[in-house]
Amino acid sequence: MTVIERIASLTVVDFEALAKNDSKEIQKLVQACQSVGMFYLKLGDSRLKSVYEDIPSLIQAGNAFFKLPPDSEEKKQSIREGMERGYHAAKTFQYYEIARNEYEQGQWTMPASLAPHEERISRTLRSLHHAIQTILVKLCAAVQVDIPELNDDAAIPSDTALKLVYKPPIQEPGAIVQPCHTDFGLMTLMWYDAVSAQIPIYDTEGNRTEDWQAVPVVEGAVLVNIADELEAKSGGRLRSTVHRAVTPPGPKQVRNGLVYLLRPYMN
Repeated sequence: MTVIERIASLTVVDFEALAKNDSKEIQKLVQACQSVGMFYLKLGDSRLKSVYEDIPSLIQAGNAFFKLPPDSEEKKQSIREGMERGYHAAKTFQYYEIARNEYEQGQWTMPASLAPHEERISRTLRSLHHAIQTILVKLCAAVQVDIPELNDDAAIPSDTALKLVYKPPIQEPGAIVQPCHTDFGLMTLMWYDAVSAQIPIYDTEGNRTEDWQAVPVVEGAVLVNIADELEAKSGGRLRSTVHRAVTPPGPKQVRNGLVYLLRPYMN
């Protein structure tokens, strides 16, 4: 069990200002990605406000699927062996990952529990894809990084996906659910309903220490972080964020997350 007293203070980038090429907002984005590699993207006052506000309803729909018995036909039919996409279950969490390229080409079959919510799923997937693509285009232009794979053609095979995450109330507060890691791909966008993400504390020389700080939930915003491929393509100028997931403080309860992973190539 881990007790974290430090709270991370991350930059809040306004999506609407970013989309309008506001130079100050772009500079805030660049500084955040060159230092911590993680920032909040404010959506609550943007053109994507309705999509952001709809995420809890999508989470609730996903939970109806996750709470089915492990041997249910829906879950068995949703398993994709050897791949992240589809349904996966571990001891401390479950997730369901929808591959963007298959979905947009009409090759994806939803579990029966999620099928009635397909319009909401489609709207969420496309809106978050637009948001994360917008961030990446503005960022790469500002730091002069070329991403040849950055293409909006859903017919091109990729690992870009929308993921619903369900964590049952079985672990004690402060338990490490996912050890420290960085993400593969270009960029990750996350919505979560409790303080569960942590990032390390760095010393004055920029070296990572053994201490951690909690990343709070900011109303109206999602969390975005740089991933390994973008750090590599920028020659290390953009930082792939080291982070981990823990059980938040307070009584045991179900925890949910929604993740959009921008990975425009096959791993």
